[in-house]
Amino acid sequence: MNPLGQCLRLARRPALWQRGVEPFWDDDHISKGMLEAHLDPGHDAASRNPRFIDRSAQWLASVIPPREAVLDLGCGPGLYTKRLSGLGYDMTGMDISRRSIAHAKSQDAKSAYLRQDYLTLDRAEAFGAALMIYCDYAALTPGERRTLATNVRGALKPGGLFILDVFTEKHFAAKNEGASWTACAGGGFWDAGPHLLLTATFLYERGTVAADQYVVLTENGAKEHVVWDTAFTARRLEDELAPHGFAVAGFYDDVCGSSRTDEAETLCCVFIKR
Repeated sequence: MNPLGQCLRLARRPALWQRGVEPFWDDDHISKGMLEAHLDPGHDAASRNPRFIDRSAQWLASVIPPREAVLDLGCGPGLYTKRLSGLGYDMTGMDISRRSIAHAKSQDAKSAYLRQDYLTLDRAEAFGAALMIYCDYAALTPGERRTLATNVRGALKPGGLFILDVFTEKHFAAKNEGASWTACAGGGFWDAGPHLLLTATFLYERGTVAADQYVVLTENGAKEHVVWDTAFTARRLEDELAPHGFAVAGFYDDVCGSSRTDEAETLCCVFIKR
């Protein structure tokens, strides 16, 4: 198929929960830009800023019992993992990005780091707590979330904690469907060489599910990446995790433990394994 025809085919509205066929998190070029974004203290694109992470780690240490074994899912370059290790926890970070795991190991010899898709997690009652921070849970499809919940429950000791945050409908209020294009003559985040980037946002399920689609057109053809996001309420999150053996221990506005107001753009929940 010629590049234009391929681009037109890829740029169609994705079916609900349709995954792009191209690698994203561990793409050799994209992962370089992702790591740079994680480590950039000036914005919150991939990881939150260092000041927030410091506050968050201190709050997590007030919730998780001392010296516990803790699993950091989607740990990226280990920003939380290293801080919590310094606070006395036996930390294991897990991420699919080869580049991020390599960086984490280079900065933190004390923690264990695993390059692994957390949907393949298979550890039996090894951890006192599991973390999934910066709304990664909501980027999964419903089937992937069910797999994750089952795997996390199996990996936790009795009474273990599963702590995660998600975006709320307040965050989604600013989302609108639309499309744009950008000419990247000198390369950019999505490709090292010259390319045309087509970006589109699609909304589903009365605006509570969003797909951000990126079609990258180069002289060699076109490729597509689709990133999903889901808005959660406290009830929806509780109803989704309860069948997997989790009970709510507390809801907060963020992963720094701010009191719940139901007005924030994020929602943090501490679940306990029943």
